[in-house]
Amino acid sequence: MPVPNTRFSELLQDIEPSTTTKTRASGGHTGIRDHLRTQAKFKDRYVTSFLSGSYARDSAIRPRSTSNGQERPDVDIIIVTNFSTDDHPDTVLKEVCKALEDGGDGYEVERINKRSVRVETWQAEMDIVPVASTWNGYMIPDRDTGTWKFTNPPVHTSWSSAQNTRFGGRFKPLVKLFKWWRRINPLTGRRPKGFVLEVLVGLHAPTGETHYGEAFAQLLENIYDAYGYHASIGQKPFIADPADGSNDILGKVSVAQWTEFIEKVRVYAGIARRAQDADDIEEATRQWRRVFGDRFKATATPAKASTYGGFAAAAPVAAGYTFPDAMAAPPAKPRGFA
Repeated sequence: MPVPNTRFSELLQDIEPSTTTKTRASGGHTGIRDHLRTQAKFKDRYVTSFLSGSYARDSAIRPRSTSNGQERPDVDIIIVTNFSTDDHPDTVLKEVCKALEDGGDGYEVERINKRSVRVETWQAEMDIVPVASTWNGYMIPDRDTGTWKFTNPPVHTSWSSAQNTRFGGRFKPLVKLFKWWRRINPLTGRRPKGFVLEVLVGLHAPTGETHYGEAFAQLLENIYDAYGYHASIGQKPFIADPADGSNDILGKVSVAQWTEFIEKVRVYAGIARRAQDADDIEEATRQWRRVFGDRFKATATPAKASTYGGFAAAAPVAAGYTFPDAMAAPPAKPRGFA
């Protein structure tokens, strides 16, 4: 006896970033963008700016609480500049860092990352990413390699929006359920996460299923069916980036991380299936709480089910995946704890 769909709608409402969180995020990124746009020594570098990442795609879940109990969203800010690829990436990122720190309304920079500058305020945790325009996208400076890499964040945003349309408005809620499952059932390493999870939903979500529980169970089953065998022999696939078919979105995911993730998918696909096949709601609820944790309510309460509704058919996406001919050797050990 499946758990009513409204119970999944309740969970979705609960894991949604709060209005306060969204308001703080808006104030945080607006302040950063205005500062760089008007900063005396940087305003001639500044062309425009836009948001990227899950915040921009509306696929974010509620942030983890800080040590003082505050929820601070993670926001990616793209700053389009007139730097050129002839400029050294380290020089570019240091200039952005200085521009953020200078002035009466300057910010305290947390650190300079590989491709961004990190600023943490009471409102949000923000990665400021300088880019240079090119004819088909943007170039992003990589200080580790000293080179510029192609990127096109707006395509990710439009791709996600198109998927949501194809799913009748239910793609992003399913992505949020997938991200929540990933968070409360942690792996040894930090990856895969974020946009990789979104693409997996786009590739493997079921079609024509109106119940979120069944949709989620089938999603996990489909992912394992697609990758389980190859993961068992130490291989991970090439999964094309929707913004650049030559880019593998699993490029930063190690074989060890991928195989651990696929094993976790296998285990929880079984639990989700037991939840769907349970003879009574109490047992089904117990199994779903193993999948989604304590925020999945143990007793039914009224919910605005119309907020998320059923789950409609999804059309195939452009991204695809292939496996290499040679076996991939796993690293000596997985990355550290998230």
